[in-house]
Amino acid sequence: MEKLDGLIQYVLDFIHKVKGYVEDIIAFFEDLRDKIEGLLDYVEGKLQSIEGFVGELKMNTEEEAAA
Repeated sequence: MEKLDGLIQYVLDFIHKVKGYVEDIIAFFEDLRDKIEGLLDYVEGKLQSIEGFVGELKMNTEEEAAA
């Protein structure tokens, strides 16, 4: 009976350890997702800025060509 109790305790400890690893992996990927979303927001802002600049440049070029 003592061996069975030891085995059960070993299995429970193992499950607890694995659960900790899984929680760490989940936290890592959640953090990674947040960082990627932040990067995408940054890139989107830069693209909008570039689009605005290109639009102004195009408008100025067309005005100069018409003059």
